[in-house]
Amino acid sequence: MAEVMIRTVVSPDFSILSNFRHSIETKIVWQMEQESSEGDITISFRELKLPRLMKLPYPRSSQSLFERWKELSVILVGCVDNVPVGYVSCSSIQTTSNVWIKDVVVHERWRRQGVATTLVKAIAAWSEERGLKRMTLEMSSKNYPAICMAKKLGFEFCGYNDYYYENNDIAIFFARLIR
Repeated sequence: MAEVMIRTVVSPDFSILSNFRHSIETKIVWQMEQESSEGDITISFRELKLPRLMKLPYPRSSQSLFERWKELSVILVGCVDNVPVGYVSCSSIQTTSNVWIKDVVVHERWRRQGVATTLVKAIAAWSEERGLKRMTLEMSSKNYPAICMAKKLGFEFCGYNDYYYENNDIAIFFARLIR
């Protein structure tokens, strides 16, 4: 794999990043199951293998990207030969010493080559420089490639919100200490 250089986003990058295909394809999803009885609610997630490849659209509208990017603490871009191949965006929450990773997007041609891992590690370094202690990564429960990456990087499942995304996908959250 080519060396991925990480840098902070610059204005000309936004049009390039917005044109990345933000959707993914998967044959496995996390399915939520809920059981209720008097005084008890049990929520569980299980891996479910699908009968065919499913195209998972990005859970937010592409029109909202530019507005969302304005609200973030940082967007880091991964480049190969000075060409953006992926990005990670996050918000930092100083009161809880947490960095909340909102997006990890890699250009289709560069997926499964370690770009996303490099970007998440760069956010960890950025966060540590600012004294943040914990990272939280959000994703759709259908985004199995992101779930696998989170687990590989030592993140642990820490919660969900079933009304989080505009398209009503369930958001799941993984977290880990930065050090």
